[in-house]
Amino acid sequence: MATRTAKGKGRVPYNILNNLSSVDILYDDSKRKPKPRTVGVFEAERLISRRKNRQGFEYLVKWQGYSSFENTWEPEDHISTASLRYFEKPNPPRAVVEESIDRLRREVVDSLRHRWPEQRVTVEFRHDVYNFLFAGKGKPAEQMHWTLFEEHDFSKCKLPPNWNCLFDIHGDGVRMKFPVKMRKFIHRSPPNFQRKADSIKWPLSSADTINNSLGKPTLLLIASVEESGKWKC
Repeated sequence: MATRTAKGKGRVPYNILNNLSSVDILYDDSKRKPKPRTVGVFEAERLISRRKNRQGFEYLVKWQGYSSFENTWEPEDHISTASLRYFEKPNPPRAVVEESIDRLRREVVDSLRHRWPEQRVTVEFRHDVYNFLFAGKGKPAEQMHWTLFEEHDFSKCKLPPNWNCLFDIHGDGVRMKFPVKMRKFIHRSPPNFQRKADSIKWPLSSADTINNSLGKPTLLLIASVEESGKWKC
């Protein structure tokens, strides 16, 4: 569980933090003036992503039972050791992993219908699933934040042969060439100003992506495509 405040950051005694569960994040803003409003106790579903600021690392938290519009960035010292350990070495449910793999495969095959020489595939893909499948694999691309993956790097996905191909009734077709280039990132919704009382609020939605639609985790994949006359299955 977590006590969630409207804004502000505080320190938590270690003896309290040590007794929290793996998803607990605790706030204590009693020393700040003016005292921030406490909005309740919440359960964290997962840590989506991490970034570095002047104070150190902070994590984007997806709250259990709440929209991605309610995601918030929280400092590392508010997060339990178990949650941080899971973020580094995730083990998501197999059903979640399979759903993400199926979505990736479906988007790749659908993109091949256009027969363009290069394809950019944007797919909903949770960051914990991405890290589970591809951690330690691939090699850095020339462009910052991109990684090159060979076909064997997808071994943990347990995909069938020719999953990256599309054939017609005559056996002719196209395929996605390896290596492919991928990166995951944080997607934010466009500005959406709202009037509340006498002030204007600007809610932001952040979601993990590997490219994604509004409020959903995403992955961006770029690959070259070639016709079947140049290769054999």
